Amino acid sequence: MLIRCALTVLVTGSVVSPAPAPVRYRIEQRSENVIDLSAFGQPDQNQNSAFAWYLTVSYTDSAGGAVLHAVLDSLQVDLGTNPVAQGSIDSATGTVYHGFVDARRKVQSLTASKTSTYGAQFEAMLRSLHPVWKPGAKAGEAWTDTLDIELNTPSIKTKSRSVRNYTVGGTETWDGTQATKLAVAFSESTTGTLETPGGPADIEGKATGTGSWYIAPDGRYLGGKSASSGDGTVTIATAPSAIPVKSTTTTSVTVLK
Repeated sequence: MLIRCALTVLVTGSVVSPAPAPVRYRIEQRSENVIDLSAFGQPDQNQNSAFAWYLTVSYTDSAGGAVLHAVLDSLQVDLGTNPVAQGSIDSATGTVYHGFVDARRKVQSLTASKTSTYGAQFEAMLRSLHPVWKPGAKAGEAWTDTLDIELNTPSIKTKSRSVRNYTVGGTETWDGTQATKLAVAFSESTTGTLETPGGPADIEGKATGTGSWYIAPDGRYLGGKSASSGDGTVTIATAPSAIPVKSTTTTSVTVLK
């Protein structure tokens, strides 16, 4: 499951204009999948992955929202025992994403300057970075939004729907700065197909999680974290039954100073 962190521009009680200067972030995401192979008479198989995405983000005021400009400066990929081709990383590095977020900070459009497997994965993450903001919200207020995301690569094609329940918190210190906390509880469902060594497979799953993000008084996003867990299945013609999968994911965001 891809559980995503949030990148936002907001303060308690008002929506502020995006900071004119670009901001660099490091997004780290770690996932563990436990695959139940008892149908084959085998023990569970653990698959771990870790991604570190380095990006530069800027916003420009526009009618009804803001223009979003993001560059994937570099990335690191660790798939455990599975080798990662350097060419796959190089093909994603330098991808430029251009889009538009509305007055609620919801991504309405997004395009990439080039196509690659890891670039497509990051685009799916980028589409979920902005929590939807309720204009005029004060501490204690809450709202719900639904986010639909498609991931389309040569090896995996999925559609996911995430229902997010947001709550504006009080002021806390984060990374040495007084910031507004935005809490979220979410549930996510995913369906799609996956290419495996045994042939194409159908996948589906559900996950739930929580997250917290911290916003400076001037609207800069200072970082945050989220965690989720879920259950899914992989159905493949060569398997006697659907293969259960349990997943956990953690995501953290930090500002590069």
